[in-house]
Amino acid sequence: HGETTSDTLAAVIRAEPEWSLLPKDTPSRVRVLLQRCLQKDPKQRLQAIGEARITIDEVISGAPAAPGGPKTSGIAAAPMPASMWRWLPWGIAALLAIVAAGVGTWAWLAPRQTTEPPALAYIPPPPGTSFRVSSFGAGPVVVSPDGKELAFSATNQKGITQIWVRRLADGTATALAGTDDGASPFWSADGLSLGFFADNKLKTVAIGSETVQTLGDATCQTGGAWDSENVILFVPRCGGPIDRISAGGGTPQPVVQPGSEAVLIGELAFLPGGTEFLYVSEGKDHSISIRMASVVSGKSKPVLSQAQLPQFASGSLLFLRDGRIFAEGFDPESGKLFGSALPIGEAQNFSASSNGVLAWQGGTADARLEWFDRNGNSLSTVGDVRPWITVDISPDGKQVVADDATAGSGGTDIWSYPAKGGVGTRLTFGPGAKIWGAWSPDGKYIAYACHPGTTAAICRKPADGSGAEETLLKFGPDMLQAEVVDWSPDGRYISSDIYSAKTGRQNDWLLDLDGSKRLFEPAPVDAAQYDGNFSPDGHWLAYFSYETGRPEVFVVPFPATGAKYQISQTGGWVVRWAAGNKLFFLTMGNRLMEADLTTSGDSLTVKSIEPLFQMSLPTSSAPLFDVTRDGSRFIVATSADPAASDSITLLLNWPERLKEGR
Repeated sequence: HGETTSDTLAAVIRAEPEWSLLPKDTPSRVRVLLQRCLQKDPKQRLQAIGEARITIDEVISGAPAAPGGPKTSGIAAAPMPASMWRWLPWGIAALLAIVAAGVGTWAWLAPRQTTEPPALAYIPPPPGTSFRVSSFGAGPVVVSPDGKELAFSATNQKGITQIWVRRLADGTATALAGTDDGASPFWSADGLSLGFFADNKLKTVAIGSETVQTLGDATCQTGGAWDSENVILFVPRCGGPIDRISAGGGTPQPVVQPGSEAVLIGELAFLPGGTEFLYVSEGKDHSISIRMASVVSGKSKPVLSQAQLPQFASGSLLFLRDGRIFAEGFDPESGKLFGSALPIGEAQNFSASSNGVLAWQGGTADARLEWFDRNGNSLSTVGDVRPWITVDISPDGKQVVADDATAGSGGTDIWSYPAKGGVGTRLTFGPGAKIWGAWSPDGKYIAYACHPGTTAAICRKPADGSGAEETLLKFGPDMLQAEVVDWSPDGRYISSDIYSAKTGRQNDWLLDLDGSKRLFEPAPVDAAQYDGNFSPDGHWLAYFSYETGRPEVFVVPFPATGAKYQISQTGGWVVRWAAGNKLFFLTMGNRLMEADLTTSGDSLTVKSIEPLFQMSLPTSSAPLFDVTRDGSRFIVATSADPAASDSITLLLNWPERLKEGR
């Protein structure tokens, strides 16, 4: 009746299952044009309707586009394949509905166009749980393809993390059986199943029946992608390659090898049609970029630098850069961007459906260095608010060093501050990251991971900043990344987390400074391993690893004798020692725990484990706290915005946010 607004039309089409169930082999150009037909501007909408009609006519007749006519992205002049008859009625039906509404709204909207703002909502975690947004075993929110459900990881009060599914229509949230320790979920194209990672395996679970299937080994948890032909892409080992495997099972086959790219991070997303996909890689210069590759040939090409977490929806490439979600026009066939990148919101992760539903979890890397007592009472702060990613107290307790990630992954630097507060001193300079810092036992030096040139290394510098940087050891080509975590009490060993291209994971390695500069593993395990810290007497080494499938804290004698003791029971990470055989660690929900240990020779007994207080940490996977030698005070990199990750932000009709920014 000439009263249908484009907002109503968009809502109706998004609500109809027919729109989301367009056959998957619908040409991507037709999909993009149909989506463009929902634009608010009447002139642009009618132009898109005309282009869509011409495109469909071309596919039916096999005729090429007329000179000067609308671009059809190379649809060939050939008889229409039989498979295309499956999408044609749907495309025509959608187009006719848009045409009918579009013509009516032209007269209705021309004199007084109205728009409805995008709807914003906040969703709390299920009762008795907290979201696992970042760090180890995390599962950020992902929206189902039809925009009707959310999947995410949440941890209960017993420390058990599971995959949950929440229906947006009624708010019902259900934990999926068989998904304990599940991380990085991703939806199947039909929205009936989820892929996820647990126990160092790639798994799938069918929604409803909750049938869990294990597909293969996967020590890396950087997400996956699942297309309409039941092909799953994933990164089995951190660094690469990117493999493909059938959702029904089988042998994984490599699609993209690292090659000139130092690390294949993953963060995968299929493009319409299922033969091309997006992924994120890190170059040898440590720059992050989005690339586009073919599932068939494996050939890739750059799309966008200094960006990550790519997704394609509503004709736009959505991506994350510097803690903000951006959207930019994108042609999925050519891989070309057009227009300008417009911000949508601040987040650490996000997920979008094909019909205008966008969900993200906030959280910030910005933190303040804050002192606490054993009861969790705030005592004072040190320095200003920055994205601190590690903190370490000097042996005499008078100084603290922390790694400032303000410049991003390619330019972190180490600062030193008086423990009681005051002006800080920048200790490192120059290009490349200076990653984490550990005090020498005499307090004279700071050791840290560095990148002099294109290779990783361990460096040191006088703690008062009075001397030049000294390279202690340059790694070979297989050692791609490192973080220094501790220095032994006798000054002989430096403990580092080092990523090996051969194993595809990080493990704890020690650098022997006795003159040989030997690099060795003090407690080898066939799993990812982090945070090797020496006890005050140097006779024990604590770390956490994925030996059981989830992060757990272990203690072993040093030098190793074969003895091993598991300390945490329901997950644990970030370990720190204090005098009297006190070991502190975090639960997976970031609650600080104190383990009271008794040792005799190479024998160890856990006398008790007591919770101390809840920490509010920034969204970083790093040693974000340290403890004084007597165990009485803790310095913590406390989140500058602790409430940001306490809920999921839901934005409906997000393309309207782009128009607000124009």
